[in-house]
Amino acid sequence: MPSMVMLVLHDLTYFNPVMAAWRDAGAPAITIFDSVGSRELEKQVTRDDLPLMPSISDLLQSDDAPSKSIFAIVEDAVVDPMIEATEKVMGDLSEAQKGILFVLPVTRVVGYRT
Repeated sequence: MPSMVMLVLHDLTYFNPVMAAWRDAGAPAITIFDSVGSRELEKQVTRDDLPLMPSISDLLQSDDAPSKSIFAIVEDAVVDPMIEATEKVMGDLSEAQKGILFVLPVTRVVGYRT
């Protein structure tokens, strides 16, 4: 059964090394998107730089703490190597402001290619 490995990356200095490590660990494809967490939203103050008709992206933009969320759908045999590769690059993820990694089972996939 495939799994989804997801990393919410707070420290963007690790972005390129993690991407390379995931590819080397066997991730066939990786999806990346910009993200913001509620912790950053709570810290945000009133902004005066918004356009007249702001988009969701404009409203959630946070220059103080940008983050990326990356995920890959992989076979179970690739999950542990991806986690190990991530920890080799980033060290202890429990340290503040690094990120969080989690794995979810995927019960159905359409279009998945290894």
